[in-house]
Amino acid sequence: MPDAISPLRGHNEARLAARGEAGVVLTERKLVSLVQVAAWPDTAEQVTDTVASLVGCAPPQLPSGSSGDAEGALLAIAPGRLLVESRDPQLAARLAEQIGPELGAVTDLGHARIAIRIAGPKAAWVLAKGLALDLNPAACPPMKVAQSAIHEVGVVLRRLSPDSFDLYVYRGFALSFWDWLTAAAAETGYRVDPPGSA
Repeated sequence: MPDAISPLRGHNEARLAARGEAGVVLTERKLVSLVQVAAWPDTAEQVTDTVASLVGCAPPQLPSGSSGDAEGALLAIAPGRLLVESRDPQLAARLAEQIGPELGAVTDLGHARIAIRIAGPKAAWVLAKGLALDLNPAACPPMKVAQSAIHEVGVVLRRLSPDSFDLYVYRGFALSFWDWLTAAAAETGYRVDPPGSA
């Protein structure tokens, strides 16, 4: 599968928009494979174990946890439904071989979403400007996953650490979302790192 042209091209180049220290760092992450796996109610545990084994990480803490890293990550986005990220370009085909229609459904989202990382001491503060979720670490600890909307754009949020989040956004709304994010971060100052460096 050839690399898709980023919908942020021309907007996501490395730059510093801060006087002094930047409060957040924004980076478009390179997605190699992103797949949604949906299991039937009576096959959810089997499907989760199969996906975790194939990707090489532990099953996520349910109902809204995650596991792994960019090499292979599982995000529990709903009961019986996982968002699976991997650097394996054949992930969708390999999952479809293991998970037939009797177990669930596999949908390749590689060209449907982009991933943006926001990190830094003001990351939660910036996101709270548009996100109707409690980002206090007690309510949203690291590895927690949530689906919501920011600036009327659907987003899957994964907290990586107290000061770092990955945001999975629909490609068609990526530029509008990026414009909102940079405007929201302007008050704290922000740095944009080169695409694919996170």
